[in-house]
Amino acid sequence: LWSLPTRGLSNLPSADEFMKSYIAEKRRLGKDIPWEMPLGDEQAVKLPLPIIGLNFPKSATLTLKEFFSCGGLTAIHTSAQQGRIAICMRENLLAGNAPLNGCNHTQDEKTGEVKPNDFFSDIGTQAPCYYSSLHDGGLEAIAEHYPHATIMLVTRNAKSWHRSMSGWGSILAHWRIKCGFDGNLNHTKSDYWHQRWINSPRKKEDYWIDFYNAHTQKIRDFAMKNPSLTYVEVELEDENMANKMEYYTGVPSMCVMDCHPGPKWIREHPNVTGKCLSIGGISQSTKVQDNSRGGDWTDDDDDTGDQR
Repeated sequence: LWSLPTRGLSNLPSADEFMKSYIAEKRRLGKDIPWEMPLGDEQAVKLPLPIIGLNFPKSATLTLKEFFSCGGLTAIHTSAQQGRIAICMRENLLAGNAPLNGCNHTQDEKTGEVKPNDFFSDIGTQAPCYYSSLHDGGLEAIAEHYPHATIMLVTRNAKSWHRSMSGWGSILAHWRIKCGFDGNLNHTKSDYWHQRWINSPRKKEDYWIDFYNAHTQKIRDFAMKNPSLTYVEVELEDENMANKMEYYTGVPSMCVMDCHPGPKWIREHPNVTGKCLSIGGISQSTKVQDNSRGGDWTDDDDDTGDQR
């Protein structure tokens, strides 16, 4: 079963506002603020490891992976060498094991060296459906087995997110049919989401906006209830997003990438090699970005080409 909060979804504080409250609570409890401490000689980032990204699809999952890879971490997106991350986490939850058990390392094919996976992103799947931030027990398992880990969330304007999701294959249909994220009472105990779906207009934009905001609120509540964890939240559209990422992590802002893995974007930019470009070094075939402002880039996984 999955669950989400049902109140206070229309006027969520901004990421900056929430982080201010979160940091104040950490200080009140006498907890360390990692980004206020100097980067150690052996540290690639200021944040405790592992770092688990709970972004929804279409909310910079690949951008984060590329950011931490650029910063020297072993960063995993969608699948580890052992298979799909979400399936690994689901099977571990059912077996009572640590969520990342069996998908938490990478072996160099040439040297045989085994390194721990430091960052995980795009950790949901529709078949079988599992999202640790939505399904009951998923977040609790993270807190139990990794009490000093980092949870990271990149949010975006919920309406823009819905537009991108609507233009990305049939993912919303899968969420409705395979996951029951339309409030199907066989998949959730909350009648609120069932009634919200029924009463929402045909295109269901209002429903999915509430769903997205409720997901953000759930993760914020989880962060506040588990102060041994480190939590970082930034907004994708924030013009200073790249600078804030550097502040929180210690990874240079130039490592924030402009990622477009969708086939439509790749077809339209035949002279660009790779799916991600540094904001500070965009090819002339794409819009020039202003790195000092953190850029104005399209979300990763976006096949619609919408610029923000």
